[in-house]
Amino acid sequence: MNYEFEPLVDADEVADLLGLHPKTVQLMARQGKIPAIRVSKFWRFRKSDINRWLQSEVNCAGYACRQNEEDKS
Repeated sequence: MNYEFEPLVDADEVADLLGLHPKTVQLMARQGKIPAIRVSKFWRFRKSDINRWLQSEVNCAGYACRQNEEDKS
């Protein structure tokens, strides 16, 4: 069997993407506020999960997603 999986990124990379401090990302993961996977003592993330989470947070905050605005054109 050939399994393909999305590579995981660390808190530093997610922090760079979101403009946050890595410790803030780790705290959010620990609190269940951001989708994360615990691998031993480290937090790892799928970029696709972060993207979905970010879009849902934007939608929940009452702002239209840029993607939705582009779809209307």
